[in-house]
Formats: sequence, structure tokens, C-alpha cells
Amino acid sequence: MSKMLFRNACYLVSRPRPAGGVIENGAIYIEGPLIVEVGLTVDLERRYLHLPGVEVIDASDKIVLPGLVDAHNHLGEAHTLLVEGWLASSIRGIVDATERIYWPAYGWLTKESAYDLTLFGLLNVLKHGATTHADAMIFPEAMARASIQARGRTVLHPQMISSVALPDARDEREYLAHTEAAIRNYHNQMDGLIRVGVHANAVFNCSRELLVKGMELACKYGVQFAVHIAESDDEKERTDSVWAAQGGLVGHMHTLGLLNRHTLLFHGSLLSEAEIDLLASADAALVHCPATNAWFGQCAYLPYMVQAGMRLGLGTDCVTHNLFNVMLSVLQHHNIMPRALRGLPAWKVFELATLGGARALGMEDQIGSLEPGKRADLITLDLQHNTSLFPLSVESLYDRLALNAAGSEACDVIIDGVFIRRHGAFTLLDEEAIIARAREWCHKFGIDFAAARTAGRSMVRRIQPEFQSPDQELDE
Repeated sequence: MSKMLFRNACYLVSRPRPAGGVIENGAIYIEGPLIVEVGLTVDLERRYLHLPGVEVIDASDKIVLPGLVDAHNHLGEAHTLLVEGWLASSIRGIVDATERIYWPAYGWLTKESAYDLTLFGLLNVLKHGATTHADAMIFPEAMARASIQARGRTVLHPQMISSVALPDARDEREYLAHTEAAIRNYHNQMDGLIRVGVHANAVFNCSRELLVKGMELACKYGVQFAVHIAESDDEKERTDSVWAAQGGLVGHMHTLGLLNRHTLLFHGSLLSEAEIDLLASADAALVHCPATNAWFGQCAYLPYMVQAGMRLGLGTDCVTHNLFNVMLSVLQHHNIMPRALRGLPAWKVFELATLGGARALGMEDQIGSLEPGKRADLITLDLQHNTSLFPLSVESLYDRLALNAAGSEACDVIIDGVFIRRHGAFTLLDEEAIIARAREWCHKFGIDFAAARTAGRSMVRRIQPEFQSPDQELDE
């Protein structure tokens, strides 16, 4: 069993909390995949430095932090970022975005391209300190294969959709079968490093039957049921209208039995206070993605969600974004939004990016903080050549992390006690080769997308209409 002692850390964050959780000249002792003890260097050296086989890592000029938790991302989607630049008009909302960007881009994917592009996405999240991420995409086998190769702590969310047929499934039955197979094949693999949840893409593009069966599948295996909701005006206004008799979008979900402790919601940018209260009472979790939500001109009422006691995490929702940038977005957005509740303290923002994300994913007993008995997932930030995180003190650390760490790359990344990145370089992945392969796929996608557009050929096949009312679904 490997043994590691990180010592002499300038600052070590154990568990984020107001005016606390930061240790100067800190140390952490790890055996195998678990944290044994966290404290002052002088104390841990006395207890562990003499043990045989201990690797001693000098963390002077470094901050030692819990690994960040990116609770919602789409890692295999780098190619989709090209599409908006080719469109004749700007995107108007998420419904428009799925129609003109995401489904055509998904329709082009293969297992091979999804694997390579997911590896590229893993490079970015790991490089920027996210030791845990939740990945929503198609091709669960490719997602799992890439995650296992990179040894990133991953929650796979294979997407299911009723309205379109994508390359990995032709209908709802196949979507459900693929998800169940992914749970059986990959859930809790690699000593729990890989987990799987059930993911219906959105309420407006999934039938009532798919949503209900998806929740039944989640309950059967004791995993989470994830769904995008209330992301933009075009979606929220229409869903509230279609299901007005049930109290709108959230009332419809409540009626279908979709709100409980298994529920994991992405975005919620347009939820009202009453809807937030209902979700909090149901113990549903939510992942706030401020950067992409702002793209649609929206911002979730996060301070009210915190007050309501919801389980909350943060997500990038974009393969080339990072959680340090997201923390800055949270700090800025919620100070300027014209609402009764405004602003979040910096320590809370950092907590949402670590322990909050762990709670949202149902993993707070294992990750999100550096405490004895938890998995040894941690990162370091190098201060020797860092002009952004300066000057620092115990009292100012959370403020500097939330305000000035945007875009920071982790010097070291450790997951389950294994170095994934060390001294600024990957230990298991060939970064240059992965980027080159992703570049090739994006180039090929550009050629194929242009050819389809010139020929007037759709890259995805429609199966059912979206925003189906209860009467429409019964008629079918």
C-alpha cells in the first residue's frame, strides 16, 4: 500500500467554512486511496515521517485543496463549440440550441470520436483541478473507457431523448436498455471511481413514459435521476404553458413522481421561489452553471436556493471551461442580480465547488473535503510563479481563490492517492497526442457539417414532437 506525506503546505484547506478550515504550514498523510490525517506539519511529521516506505512531498510554495467537483459537464462535445460561428443567426435559447447545434453535432458522433473527444475533455477538467466530474453525453461505453484510462472520478450520465434518434439509440426502449447496461457494467467500477446515473435530457424533449421509466430505473438501482430544467425563456415559458393544469414545469415533474432524493437537476435558471421551495422540500439536488446560463441571459436564484437548504453544486456545462472561472462567475453574477437576496461569501462559493458538488452527486461521505476516512482526492496550486494569488493570508484565501484563481491550472492532481498530474504534467495521459486527435475530429466534423448544410441534409432524425401535452401523449 502506498504512503504519502504532503508537508509544509503554505495553506491547506481541509473543510471550507466561514473563518476557518485553512491550516498554515499544513500536512496531509495518505495511505492507499484514503486520507488518514490532516493537521500541522510538525504533528504529522512526528507521527508518520519515520514509517517505512513513506513518500514525502514538499508542498512549500503550494496551496493544498480538496479536488474540485464539476457536477455537470459534456466532455465529448468540443466539436459543438464550432457550430454557432457557422450559423446565419444567433441562438435564441436552449430549444433553438438543441435544434441547430447539439442534435446535429451529436448525430455526427461515433464511438471512436466520442472516446477521443471525451479524453480531450478529461484533460481540461483534470488540468484545472476537477478530480470529480459528471459527464452527460451519448455513447456510455466510450465515456467509461476514456474515464477509466484517465482515472478521473466520473459520474456517467448517458443521455436519453424521445424527440430524436441519435447514433447510439433509435428509440426510447434502446435508450433505457443502454442506460441499464451502463449501470450494470460500470457503476461502482474501479473501487467506486466510476458511477452511473440515469439521465433524461429534458422534460420538454422526453415523453412522460421515458421520464417515469427513467426514474423507476434510478430507484431500482439506487442511483440518481438527472434532467436539464428551466434553462432559458423559450423552454420555461412553453413548458409552463403546456403543463399549466399541473402547475407548470415543476408541478408536472411533481405529478409524475420525479422529485425526490434521487433527483439531480441541471441549471434551474428560471425557477421561482415557490418552485425552489418545492424542490428543497423534496430533497432534490441542483447544479448551477452560471457561465452557460448567462449565454442565454439567465441566472439561477442561487442565494435563495442556499437559504432554502437545497443540495447545490457547480458545473461548467462546457468542455473547455473550468470551475475556477465558474467560481468567479458565481461571485460576480449574484452580487449584481436585482433580487432581494444578493451575493454569496467567498468561502461559500468555494464550498459549492467542492463539498457542495459532492453533496449534489450524493458523494459527500467520500469526497469534497480533506478529512480522515475520505478518498485522497486533492490538488495543489503552485505559488512560486503565481502573480494572481498574491498576496495571501489565512483570512483572505477564500476571497483570492474565488476572485483571482480563474483559469488556474493545478500543479498536482491526486485521485484515490494516485498522481494523475505531477509538477504540471500528466502522468497517465499523452496530452499532445490527445489534443492532436481531438483537432483531427473537429476538422472532420467541420467538413461533414458543411457538406450536410450544402446538401440540405439533416444530421439527425426526428422521432416525436417536443413539448407534448398529456392529451397528445395519451393519443399516441
